[in-house]
Amino acid sequence: MFNVGDSVVYPYHGAGTIKDMEEKDILGEKLIYYVVYFPLNHVTLMLPENRIKESGLRKIIESNQLEEVANALKTSEVPEKKEAARPYSKENETLLKSGCILDAASVIANLTSKQGERNNGLHMEDRKNLDRAKQFIISELVLVNEMSEEEAMSFIEENAHGA
Repeated sequence: MFNVGDSVVYPYHGAGTIKDMEEKDILGEKLIYYVVYFPLNHVTLMLPENRIKESGLRKIIESNQLEEVANALKTSEVPEKKEAARPYSKENETLLKSGCILDAASVIANLTSKQGERNNGLHMEDRKNLDRAKQFIISELVLVNEMSEEEAMSFIEENAHGA
C-alpha cells in the first residue's frame, strides 16, 4: 500500500512523509502502524494499516496535476443568492476534511471571491478556513514540486483571483 519514504496527504493535516512502519501489540493483536510526519505543523501521527482506506490517506498529487490545481484556484462557485452575514464555514470544513487538494483549492477560490465582495472582510470562521486551505495546499506543493513555502504561497496567490 504505502512504503517508508512515501509522501502522503492526510485529510485536515496536509502532506507529510511516512517515516517508519512499526508493529505494535495491542490487546494481544499485532497491528502495523504507519508513522507519518507532517513538517508544516510539526505533528507525527501513527495510523493503523487496517484503517488506512477509511482514513483518507493518499499519495500526493503528481506534478503534472498542478495545472488542475491552478484552475481550481481560479474557479469560484459562490452561491448567487446573497445571504446576509452567513458564513459558508460548514461547507468549507466539509471540503477541507475530504483531503482532496482540489476541494481545498475550491475553498480558497470561494472565500477569495467572497472576500472581494465584502467591505469588512471575511467572518472569523471563513478566515480560519481560508488559512487552513492555504496551509493544506502549501504542505502538498512543497513535496510535489520541491517548492519552498514562499513559492507555494506565491503559486496560490498568482492563481486565486484577487488573492
